[in-house]
Amino acid sequence: MHLSPTGTAPSLPRRRARVSRTTRSAVATAAAGTFVALALIPVTAANAATPAAVSRTVAAAPMTGCGEPVPAPTYLTNIRTGRHATFDRIVLDFSGRVPAYGSIGGPDKLEYCGSGQTVPLNGTEYTEITTNSAAHDENGNSTYPGARLVYTPHLTKVTGFAVTCDFEGHLNVGFATKAGVTEIRTTTLTNPSRIVIDVLH
Repeated sequence: MHLSPTGTAPSLPRRRARVSRTTRSAVATAAAGTFVALALIPVTAANAATPAAVSRTVAAAPMTGCGEPVPAPTYLTNIRTGRHATFDRIVLDFSGRVPAYGSIGGPDKLEYCGSGQTVPLNGTEYTEITTNSAAHDENGNSTYPGARLVYTPHLTKVTGFAVTCDFEGHLNVGFATKAGVTEIRTTTLTNPSRIVIDVLH
């Protein structure tokens, strides 16, 4: 199984051991306020068929008079899931622009970033989507009304997901999968802004 945003990307390291794994590719990442061209797999809707590859360029953040990027706040507003014949889908909805994101994966476990406690999800492998966003606004009010830990028995391979980190502009969402996953694909869409994760089997 490998994680593929399409296009060239660095090999995905195992959690903890940090050993490169050639069968899993990391999602293209960008530093805060900086954006890069990504090759993405377009998905027309959350319940669409398996996507095909196409290239797209992510727009740069607005600039100040001093030339420094000033990204608008981006907040998680919803997490949706769907079961399809050949893949499970997880969709992260955001207000504002699609945030810069990356991924970490491996056959270890998921942990909450503040406490280091293990997330109680069973699976043979675990993947964490890391984003430059938040699930609360500048006043501390939650922007994501859903549960922070959700089990998904209705899905074929994904056993559940959790918000594993929401701290100082870093928001992570992790999920566990059963054996038999062949690939994990990610893409971004707008109207609304969202990150789509397809778990193929």
